[in-house]
Amino acid sequence: MPQYPPSGYYPPPPPPQNGFGVAAFVLGLLGLLFSFIPIIGLIAWPLVLLALVFAGLGLARARDGRATNKGMAISGLVCALIGLAICILYAAIFSAAVSSSPSSASRPATAYAAPAPNNSAPAASAGIGTEVQDGSLAFTVTDVKTGVRVLGDSFLRTEAQGMYVLVHVNVRNIGSESQTFMGANQTLLDTQGREFTTDSSAALMNVPDSESFFTPINPGNSVKGVLVFDVPEGLSPASIELHESMFSSGALVSLAG
Repeated sequence: MPQYPPSGYYPPPPPPQNGFGVAAFVLGLLGLLFSFIPIIGLIAWPLVLLALVFAGLGLARARDGRATNKGMAISGLVCALIGLAICILYAAIFSAAVSSSPSSASRPATAYAAPAPNNSAPAASAGIGTEVQDGSLAFTVTDVKTGVRVLGDSFLRTEAQGMYVLVHVNVRNIGSESQTFMGANQTLLDTQGREFTTDSSAALMNVPDSESFFTPINPGNSVKGVLVFDVPEGLSPASIELHESMFSSGALVSLAG
């Protein structure tokens, strides 16, 4: 005799379809991380846009009961929205910088003689405690600490490849529009003229109350930042070049003393 399922038997429901939610979270997180990196952050645009699409599909499936990872889809949506906002902000900053810079085509052609190579650091007239200006931002270096080898506690402990140099800076917006202060645009120089960039990740994770990573400043406001540089052990910093943006000429401050 044929076998029939017992009365009241229902077939098991189909397995959840969670692929869109997972894809939204992964793409949104990657897009958010890439959005913080200048130039390379262009990769973030397609990532965050795809994450928004997948998040919408994932939420639709969760609403219909076909997926069980609604929280992951929402997380992907949030990451994608933040990443998209940062991408738009970068694009606005870049557009403003390009539009404000003079066109090279309008400059008269002049004879140019290549200067003799100079391996020493340029002289800086301003020193610690003296305010300097670059564009619409004014900078005052208040303190410099050298010989720091470890930042953070046991959980977020970061060790320098050589040693850390911590430069404490007050940044004031003297313009009429909001400006963004980014630690990645600042450069440390030694007595040989060598240039060192900031270790923004170490500053962000291990320096409490640091405002040096990505800080919009409204007109008239000021912030305190700590710039972290990973330099060879025993190096004596000669000066620091402070910039409003990656396109500005910069202001040089002597750190000797």
